[in-house]
Amino acid sequence: MATITQIRGALLEEAVLFLLNKIGYDTIDLKGVPYRDSKQMRSGHSGLEVRGRGTWHQIDAFAIWRHSPAFMYPLKLIVEAKCYNARRPVGVEVPRNVIGVLKDISENYFTLRRRESRFHAPRYNYAAAIFSTSGFTSGAIEYAVAHQVFLIQYENVPAIQPLIDAIQSFDEDCLVTTGREAISAARGILRAWLNDREHNGEHEDALSQRGIHLLHDSVARACRNIRGSYFGMLQGSWPLHLLMDEPLSRAAFEQDSISCKVLGDESGEWRFVPMHARPGDEEWFELEFSLPPLVAELVEQNWDDPIAVAAAKQRHFSYIDLSGVIGGIRRNIRLELDRDWLHRYLERRNF
Repeated sequence: MATITQIRGALLEEAVLFLLNKIGYDTIDLKGVPYRDSKQMRSGHSGLEVRGRGTWHQIDAFAIWRHSPAFMYPLKLIVEAKCYNARRPVGVEVPRNVIGVLKDISENYFTLRRRESRFHAPRYNYAAAIFSTSGFTSGAIEYAVAHQVFLIQYENVPAIQPLIDAIQSFDEDCLVTTGREAISAARGILRAWLNDREHNGEHEDALSQRGIHLLHDSVARACRNIRGSYFGMLQGSWPLHLLMDEPLSRAAFEQDSISCKVLGDESGEWRFVPMHARPGDEEWFELEFSLPPLVAELVEQNWDDPIAVAAAKQRHFSYIDLSGVIGGIRRNIRLELDRDWLHRYLERRNF
C-alpha cells in the first residue's frame, strides 16, 4: 500500500531530477538504458531495478552525469527525497537504507576478457544524495557523512517553497487507489509533463481528476518556475543546492571567481550575493540556500583538514564550486567568501 507520504516523496524526487537535469544530469529510465547496461538494470514489479553484488534493488530516481571528467568512470547518482511535514526531520533509517543499496551496487563489478583470461573491473562510480524539505536528525547527518552520502535540505528556501506547498497539497482526495500503481502514476505523469512528453496512461486511473490536475497545474508549474538551479560544493566536499526564481545572468560572471557575502534575516532565509554589486545592478544575484547546522559545524571545526585542498591559500577562505548553465553556457564558477560566514550562520540558527 502506498502512503501519501511516499507519493509526496516520489513527486519531490521527480522535481529534483528535473532540477539536476539543468546542470548536466540525465534521468535514467528503462527506455534510455544502453545495451551495455541491459544486464545491470531491468524492469521490476514497481519500476527500475539495478543489480547489486548480492541482489537487485529498486531505484526510482537514478541519474547519470553526462560530462565525465578525465580519469573518472561515469558518475551515477541515487536520488532519495523525503517531503515530510515541517516538524518531522529525516531520521537515520533513511541514510541507513540508502547506504546499504549504494554499497551493494558499487561492488557489482563486470567481467573483462582478454584472450584466455578474465578479470573484474568497475563500470561506474556511484554516489547517493538525500533531499529533505524538513531537515535531518543529528543521527541521520552523522551516519550519512560518515558513509559519504550527500544531504540537501530545503528549509526556509523561498524559491522552492511553492513547489513544496504544491506537493504537500497532494492528499488522499487525489487518489482512487492506494496501491503501488498510485506512486507509478503520479511519478510517470509528472516526469512526462516536466519533460514535455505525453504520458502513456499507465496506471492513470489510480489518480482522481483532482490529483491529475494538481500535478499539472500546481506541481509541474511550480517546478518549472524554478528557473535558476545550481549545485555547489562547499570547500570541495559539502553539497549545496543554490536556487533562484530567475537564472543567473552572464553579466554577473564575467570572471570565473566571484567574491560574495552571505545575507540572512530573522525568518531564517539565507542567500549568497555578490560583494561588489547592488540590487538593480546587472551583476546582482541572490542564490538561496539552506545548510544543516550540524554540517555547518562540521565544516567550521574541520576547516584546515587538507582533504580536497589543492593549494595552501584555500585553507584561509571559504569557497563554493558552482555548476550550471549561465547565459546559455555551461559554466563552473567559484564563489569566494570570508571564512567567518559559517560562524555567523550558526549563531543565527541558534545551534
